[in-house]
Amino acid sequence: MEGDQPSYLKAAFLNVYNLSLVGGAVAASLASGEYVMGALALGAEALWLLFGPDFRPFKRAVDRMHREQRDKEERKRIDKLMESLPEREWARAHALDELRKEIERDMQQNPSFKAILLQSELDKLSKLEMSFVSLASACVRAETYLSTTDHRELSRQIEIQKNLESSVKDPTAQQIARKNIQVLQKRTETIKDIENFLARARGQMNLIENSVRLLRDQVLTMANPDELGEQLDDLITGVEAIQASAREQEAIFSRVALEPIAPIADAGEQERAPGKRVRS
Repeated sequence: MEGDQPSYLKAAFLNVYNLSLVGGAVAASLASGEYVMGALALGAEALWLLFGPDFRPFKRAVDRMHREQRDKEERKRIDKLMESLPEREWARAHALDELRKEIERDMQQNPSFKAILLQSELDKLSKLEMSFVSLASACVRAETYLSTTDHRELSRQIEIQKNLESSVKDPTAQQIARKNIQVLQKRTETIKDIENFLARARGQMNLIENSVRLLRDQVLTMANPDELGEQLDDLITGVEAIQASAREQEAIFSRVALEPIAPIADAGEQERAPGKRVRS
C-alpha cells in the first residue's frame, strides 16, 4: 500500500456535502419544476469538480483521511501477523511495542520535543514496530521452508540427473535430464537466496531491538530532537531495504511451488528393490 495516491477527483465527487447539496438541488428542481435551479446546480458541480480537486486545503484533508485509512488497514494486517507468530517471536514483538510506548511517554515529558516534531517521531517508531512484526513473519515462513529442505539430497539428485544425461542414449531422455538439472540448480539458487535474506532480516531485527533499547536510554535526556530523528531515519532506511528483499521472497513463494525435497532412488537402487512399485 505504500506509494499509492488518493483520487482527488473521486473524493471531490463523493464528498458527503457535495452529494447532499447536488442531490438536494436536483430533487428540489424536479419537485418544483424549476429546471433552471437544477441547471445551476449541475453547473456549480462541474466547476467544483474542475477546480475543487486542486484546492490545497481539500487535498490536505483527503491526504489525511487516506493516510489514516491506510494506517488503520496496516495495523489490522500487523495484528493478524502477530497472532500467527510463534511464541518466541510474539514475545519479542510485544516487548518492542512496550519499549515504543515507554519512549513515547518519555518523549512527551521531554520539553525539547515540540508537538509537531513529536508526532513525526512517534509515527516513525510505530512504523519500526510494524516493520519488525513483518520481518518476523517473513523469517518464520523462510525458516519453515528451509527446515523441509535437504541440501545433500538436492545435490544427490543433481548428480543422478547428470549421470543419466551422460549414460542414456535416447536424445529425449537426455533432454529431460538436462531440464531436471536446470530446475534443481534453480532450486539450489532459490534456497541460497532465502538463506541470505534470512541472515539479513534476522540481523536487522536485532539491530531494531538494540537501537530502540538505546533510544529508550537516551530519549529522556536528549537535548536535540534531531538526534532521534536521524537515528530513526537510519533504521527505517535499513528496514525498507530488507523489506524489499522480503517482498521478493514472497513473490518466490507465491510464484513457484517450492515443495520439500523428497529423496529419489537412482537406477541401481531401483534394481535392488524389485518389490516396490511406483503408482502411476
